[in-house]
Amino acid sequence: MNTFLSTDDGRPPAADAGQEDPPRWRLTRRCALTPRQLLLSFAALAVFSATIALFFGWLGVWMIPVWCLVEISVAGALYLFYMVHAADGEQISFSQEGQLAIEVVRGLDTRHYQMNPVWARLERGGARQDRLWLCCSPLRIEVATQVGASEKRRVERELKLALAERRTGMGRMPDMPPSAQPVVIRS
Repeated sequence: MNTFLSTDDGRPPAADAGQEDPPRWRLTRRCALTPRQLLLSFAALAVFSATIALFFGWLGVWMIPVWCLVEISVAGALYLFYMVHAADGEQISFSQEGQLAIEVVRGLDTRHYQMNPVWARLERGGARQDRLWLCCSPLRIEVATQVGASEKRRVERELKLALAERRTGMGRMPDMPPSAQPVVIRS
């Protein structure tokens, strides 16, 4: 699950005293290990397996070193897959010009999209209505793929509110409760 950054009163932090940044949502999974921790855990696994392989190879049991080589190769491939997909997710924001900008990261592929927020809409779908798409004909982009169900509902509410504000041209509504305000994320 993701957490969204905001001030104590629930309002997003401002760029400077009188100007606010447009709302932005960064929807990525939380990674349990930092890249350094991941490399250290792989190194520990490799050293342990190599020690066992060398011991049994010295004793003349050559199946154990072969097995350890296969084990380290498979583990290395899985660690590499994890590292490539650790940054998967989406970033949704409103540009200063008012366009809805979406950046989608899937592995090594990063795609950038822009939509007119007046025509953009959110749709739910899937077998259990658990998938969320940002649509602006003919473009349809699945968003919030890396977050849990509760965060997905929160993002859906916030995006619908932000899109409605853009449609009416009112921007932020001052009498809106802080919990309904879109939250800005600083990166």
